[in-house]
Amino acid sequence: MTAQPSVELIPPARRQRRRISRGTVLLVGVVLIPMALSIAFNSYGPLTVDSALRMAFATVAGQTVAIISAIAALVLTVRRRYAWPAIVAFAIITAVITTWAFGTIAAAGDTLLDRFELIAEVDELNN
Repeated sequence: MTAQPSVELIPPARRQRRRISRGTVLLVGVVLIPMALSIAFNSYGPLTVDSALRMAFATVAGQTVAIISAIAALVLTVRRRYAWPAIVAFAIITAVITTWAFGTIAAAGDTLLDRFELIAEVDELNN
């Protein structure tokens, strides 16, 4: 009698997903992307209505990304079932970032109005 070799069935390998850390989400979304937008859409020439609008919209877009990133970091914290103190800490961080971003958006609106007034004064002096 010959022994039949047994064949082990190995379950298919589960695909390993790379986890994005909450700190990376915050760093990229709150610091790097808003900074890159501000640098990319800054007016390096004379101030015009177009450049003032471009800078204001870049600020608003960057702060919107910051708010979404803070919320995403909070969602990652909750979905990964971190301890309650970590969830509360990230909820506070999200609230601070959101409040700060809304303040920056409001300041961008004020700055835009100031720039429009400056452009109007310069145009009046030139005419």
